[in-house]
Amino acid sequence: MTCLTESATMVSCAMSPSKSLICRVLILATALPLAAVEPVLHPSGERMPFDHQGPFVTTKDGSVLCLEAQAAMRSSDEGMTWTATPLFAEGAKDRVSSERALLRTREGVIVGAYMNLAERRSPEGWGWGKKNVDWRGFVLPTYTIRSTDDGKTWEPPVKLSEPWCGCVHSLIQLANGRLVLAGQEIIPEWRHATVMFVSDDLGKTWQRGDVLDYGIGAHDHAGSIEGALLERADGSVLLLLRTESGFLWEATSRDGLKWEGLKQTNIRSVTCCPQLARLGDGRAALLWNAPPRHAPQSNTSRAELSLAFSENDGRTWSDPVIVAANYAGGGRVSYPYLYERRPGELWITTMQGGLRMKMNAEDLGKGTLPVYEPPVAATPRPGGIWLFGDSTTAHRPGAVEKVASVRLDEALQSIGSSLSVYNSGIGGNTTRDALKRFERDVLAHRPRVVVIGFGINDAAVDVWKKPPATESRVPLAEYRENLRTMAMKTKEAGAKVVFLSPNPLRWTSLLRDLYGRSPYAPDSETGFDTPVLESYREALRGLAAELSVPLLEVPQVWTAALAKKGGTIDTFLLDGMHPNDAGHEATAAALLPVVRGVLR
Repeated sequence: MTCLTESATMVSCAMSPSKSLICRVLILATALPLAAVEPVLHPSGERMPFDHQGPFVTTKDGSVLCLEAQAAMRSSDEGMTWTATPLFAEGAKDRVSSERALLRTREGVIVGAYMNLAERRSPEGWGWGKKNVDWRGFVLPTYTIRSTDDGKTWEPPVKLSEPWCGCVHSLIQLANGRLVLAGQEIIPEWRHATVMFVSDDLGKTWQRGDVLDYGIGAHDHAGSIEGALLERADGSVLLLLRTESGFLWEATSRDGLKWEGLKQTNIRSVTCCPQLARLGDGRAALLWNAPPRHAPQSNTSRAELSLAFSENDGRTWSDPVIVAANYAGGGRVSYPYLYERRPGELWITTMQGGLRMKMNAEDLGKGTLPVYEPPVAATPRPGGIWLFGDSTTAHRPGAVEKVASVRLDEALQSIGSSLSVYNSGIGGNTTRDALKRFERDVLAHRPRVVVIGFGINDAAVDVWKKPPATESRVPLAEYRENLRTMAMKTKEAGAKVVFLSPNPLRWTSLLRDLYGRSPYAPDSETGFDTPVLESYREALRGLAAELSVPLLEVPQVWTAALAKKGGTIDTFLLDGMHPNDAGHEATAAALLPVVRGVLR
């Protein structure tokens, strides 16, 4: 573990009813990397003997070829050994992204597409969507590169697009010889949209086609993006797109340039890209991250990789089969590539999760991966530390790898403590809800320390309701008295109390749609936070001082952490409201010395 130098993180250590002492604390870094966990394979799957990821193509001599950052890799012995050929001229400043596309045309020309990481740049502190930031300051260009001698030499790259592109991974050749590439770009609405490109001379030159924007979202992974392509028997082209709707979206085209019918499919999907492929037997194959079977309502978990087939060009699909999974905390098997090495032999690799497997399509029905059963939590031991709060405290499987309670537990163990940390957060809870379950969920376990953190739900004014609410869910005075009651009950039980203030909030397109009206200020960066929630933080400060209870000021903790590492408050937020892993890490790091202080 690394102990950082003294920081400006602020913790209100209420020493008397009349005033509080603002203390400087030492922050103990608690970031512990999750041990690499191999994906679990379908019973008929077999691990591949290499680390290279797809996409792959088959050269004229039967070798396998793929791209890496600056080289083409070739294997003539089924991936046992590989040789490298430079992609770029000596001294060239080019670097192929991990998300890439690759095609060998019927004429034998190999064409690749990628983002050039060597040209990547963005405004200082990221600043996505901020008023003083120009969207054109985000640059990650899209390029293509081609070889006419099966990858032995490569022509200079061709730039297709300058704006920031998050992913390209699908490039196909139509029956008429035209190449179609699904790209994407940042657009002025501060989300991504799909941009289509076509070539009629085997990748020498390209035309720009339609932009497909489904009109939702305003952050750096929002929009209709990461498209996958399939030519149908009738000559039309199917495009499947990642969205945040919980479903894949689709559009169709007759020429790859003009697209129509952008709409939602009935294919449930988390927020990740699909991959389409045409198999030798004529079937279409779809690889994607459907919501995992153990968490079917999740829109974010990439724990399971599904494979389905269609015999009618993607109009209907077979029941999905789970080909691989990773159930470790935050585990992923995503951004997949499917390569049919020989008829029926499928090579499946992923950019996220390191999946490298092969299997025969005919063996998919021979067994299945069992539905994951999350481990049953151990019975809490008396004398533990309890984090008691709402969804900003609760576990978030598939979205957050380790919440603050887990990180605090690991940090205590790393310094030899025998204390265990338990989590009793429930999404949507107000202090009114919390008071009803406080005895059962916390005090019954005879805690030694209780960290109490509520306020976001209490303060919320649900202006989205019909008719719109005009007051907070829990009035300010009741909020304060509910917290007082929980603090006094904790002290009467012989335990220590720590208050945790509500974390900062920031607008997202969804939150602005729901709450973007008075008393909130949709045109202000902090307009979802300070107009209402700050008064609840102030009430908590006053109560902490009155009761001589330590208060960890999360907004100040995050601001101090960002002063060291850079970024904005959004750096610590998952969705404008809930902390992501970085937010939980910063909170846990600052909470550790506070908890140790009350234990002394």
